[in-house]
Amino acid sequence: MLVICHKQLGDMTLLEPTLAKLHAAAGRPVELLTRSGHAPLIALMEGVRMTKRVWLRRFDAIFCYDDLDKSALHALLAFAPRKDLLLRSPLELTNLGRRAFREIRAPGIADAYLARYNWDYTVVEARQPWRPPQLRHPDESWRPADFTLEDYVLLNSTAGWKSKRWKSSSWVEVAKALLDAGVPRIVVTSGGQDWQREHSKRIADALGDRALYLGGQTRLEEFLWLVSRSRMILGVDGAASHLAAAFGGRNLTLFFRTNPHNWHFPTKKSVALLAHTTEASDEYTLTPDEVSEAALALLAR
Repeated sequence: MLVICHKQLGDMTLLEPTLAKLHAAAGRPVELLTRSGHAPLIALMEGVRMTKRVWLRRFDAIFCYDDLDKSALHALLAFAPRKDLLLRSPLELTNLGRRAFREIRAPGIADAYLARYNWDYTVVEARQPWRPPQLRHPDESWRPADFTLEDYVLLNSTAGWKSKRWKSSSWVEVAKALLDAGVPRIVVTSGGQDWQREHSKRIADALGDRALYLGGQTRLEEFLWLVSRSRMILGVDGAASHLAAAFGGRNLTLFFRTNPHNWHFPTKKSVALLAHTTEASDEYTLTPDEVSEAALALLAR
């Protein structure tokens, strides 16, 4: 089987249960065509191997989970008696998608959890029941160079969208509450874009030597290792929280502009807080005290 998905890191993490379902149905590893930079993440999934060349190759079936024309083109130029496309909305369907795929499903995601939505609408014979995403823990060789901390909370305050941000000053208050409660160190990470690094650097600078700043400095292997070993992950809706949950770790995720039903699977270790705006302004009602209280409660579990 061939799976095509060129989505971002968090989306690929949420696709893992579906990849496991396809692996079980095929009885052999599933080939995955995705962004080359995702290779370390895919290495932590059972029954999946990345591929680069699919044009003119033959497969038993092709499954695609994005609306990109480049993905449709790959499907169009590969041979398979079955070619399925699953979209989150009928509005995502492109003309090339219509040409490339024989079976197109787009029931609409509504309030469904994306990982479950993908799994439910992937129609294959597989006996294994639904479960949330799971990843193997990275090897110790993925530890960042010169990183010696063994006990820390990881704060990843940004995601791909600027609109998901919370004030850096509010994050500082939350981090100080955790440090005052006995957390030995806060490790601050972020993506590599300038605004992401600037936002996370303001937090780290305010915490002084009680924080270790790694914003934009880690390779994916190192970031995966840091997430998997952290006592807890704090952040906004994004890849870090999805990864933490898949590793079975504690994570507290703040939702501002996105639907937590789509992007969060609640457990005792995985908690989401939804911020609301007031009728009079665009200011969010979520306070540092509320987030600190939720974070300390999660740490105590």
